[in-house]
Amino acid sequence: MIADRAPAVRRTIDGLLADLPGARVFLAGIEGAGGLPDNAVDLDRDLLEPPAEPETAGHVLVLAGTPADLRRVATLHKLLPLAGRVAVCVLDTPASHPAPVPTPTPAHRWRSLTDLRVYQPGNRVWVVDARFSAATPAGRTVTATARAFAGHRLDVIAAPAAGIAGIGSADWRPGDPNATPAEVSGPVPERVGAPGSDVVLRTLGDVPGGETAGVPGDRGEVGWAGDQTPIERPTIVAASWESIGRPGRAGSPLADPDVLGEPSMVPPVDERLVNPQGFVTTPSRGMASLAEHDGRWSVLLDGKVVTAFAESGGVTDADVARLRQVRGVEVSWQHPHSGPLAAVRVLAGLAAAGVPLVTGAVPRWAGALGDELVTLLPAAPDLSDDLRREEHSIRLRRAALRTHGVAARWEQLGAPAPAPPLTSVLLATRRADMVAFALRQIARQRDAQLEVVLALHGVPREHPDVAAALAAFDGPLTVYEADPGAVFGEVLNEAAARASGSFLLKMDDDDWYGPDFLADLLLAHSYSGAQVVGTVPEFVYLAAIDVTVHRSQVTEQITSFVAGGTILVERSAFQAVGGFRPLRRSVDTQFQEALQAAGGQIYRTHGLGYILRRGPASAHTWQEPIGTFLRRNRRQWRGFRPSALMELEGSSRP
Repeated sequence: MIADRAPAVRRTIDGLLADLPGARVFLAGIEGAGGLPDNAVDLDRDLLEPPAEPETAGHVLVLAGTPADLRRVATLHKLLPLAGRVAVCVLDTPASHPAPVPTPTPAHRWRSLTDLRVYQPGNRVWVVDARFSAATPAGRTVTATARAFAGHRLDVIAAPAAGIAGIGSADWRPGDPNATPAEVSGPVPERVGAPGSDVVLRTLGDVPGGETAGVPGDRGEVGWAGDQTPIERPTIVAASWESIGRPGRAGSPLADPDVLGEPSMVPPVDERLVNPQGFVTTPSRGMASLAEHDGRWSVLLDGKVVTAFAESGGVTDADVARLRQVRGVEVSWQHPHSGPLAAVRVLAGLAAAGVPLVTGAVPRWAGALGDELVTLLPAAPDLSDDLRREEHSIRLRRAALRTHGVAARWEQLGAPAPAPPLTSVLLATRRADMVAFALRQIARQRDAQLEVVLALHGVPREHPDVAAALAAFDGPLTVYEADPGAVFGEVLNEAAARASGSFLLKMDDDDWYGPDFLADLLLAHSYSGAQVVGTVPEFVYLAAIDVTVHRSQVTEQITSFVAGGTILVERSAFQAVGGFRPLRRSVDTQFQEALQAAGGQIYRTHGLGYILRRGPASAHTWQEPIGTFLRRNRRQWRGFRPSALMELEGSSRP
């Protein structure tokens, strides 16, 4: 919370105002800030009219509470004036974020940049200060800074170009510099040679078709083209309990629980920053509660506020970072102070971040959470068990990200769904007797499009075990008989050359894979932006001694290594580094080192959907002795003991 560091924050803001005399000030995610110029614009609360001609200011100062708040400013960047100097200050930055060093390019008038300073005036505070030789769109510095906080990933939302209008409309397109702000009464400003948008979303003071409450401008359709009739959604204020009455009472049309019962009525979760990254498997703090405190939804632990959420209910990356050491959050439905939209936004954001939630039966007015979350939330296991806690977290995050992510939300609003990516599974084997097992693991995968490229390394296709396995596999399959004398890296590259997917997934022939293994990797790719996603052998079955170990591993983070049998890589990144080296061993390690040397990133997601089978060291390319897997274990069991997420029938649970 910014409030707990108020003196330091105040000093930072005062210092920037003194250094930027007469600056135009814009802010987001900062509530109740005093001492700002009279012309300061709160982009979360004030409706700005898009300028007909570019305005010019000497200095522009942008203040954002968190990196997540800055992404809303990036959505509204076209509203900011031209300036010769632009300072962007983020007041509460989680330690997991990289330093926000923008990457200037010849485009967007960066050629006029004369000085760029990135510094920390205080703990968790970052400032980007850019000076130009000519007046430059201030929003360009904002968007570059927002991208820098996210590791310079492309911030493109797979949906039509959007026009947005009304208070809080930027919540619907966080981090989308391609959005076009408009007046509530329309129209969307045109772009050079094209309409300003393909779809318009407008926030209003009441439900679609109802009376307008407190919304400036004309409520009618004046200024909107016939094919640009806006999608209308209520503001958070319009959907507060004060405006619509308590549940079950007559009043506004919004008082009908069914009106707000669909996820598409709620602003999405910004999954690029609010996601499972940083999840702690063994937290140091106890159970907390979600309750009203000083008029806000807040998480309380031992009577003290851990984090207080914005009035809108939007969850930020800073909120999530403060909750990582909390074992879980108990939710009481008796005090939903802000209203149904704010309540659903808080819970959807926490679930998307993987915060373990414990609730009673979900009330009807919270139906916008979506059917899957409504079912999962009351079914919480004993969160005192670390493994059961993480399984519950993974189920929640899957449901929330797929229901409440930005791309998912716009599909619910009518945007065309992109074709699911095709993943090519690269499976190389020397063991005819393992082909059937490996293909069964691949056949288990659900909610993902895949094909298999099977490289038979010294094993003939006509071998009875191979022929039977191929006949039993029902899916796209390419079989490649590799030269028996080729080294492992060469075999994998030849398999990749025969693949047609936009992703390549290397799987091993003797390991177990849960049915959501690939879907979880693709989900982690979407929120991490890393070129390679995988996991580590958190669960290992030691076949020689019939023992399953659950190893201590740190997951959900940018890392330097993932297990070779779990490497999911963008095809373009694979080609950029030349694929695997032509080696017999260490091909996985060498590939990952090459990717990082080229500037790529590797992300390690959870390990509960994968079990490494370990036999004699001589039977593996990774020749660690069995004793390696008996150290640093969280738990171990006699026999085969997978996690519940593996969904392996007939296996006992730990």
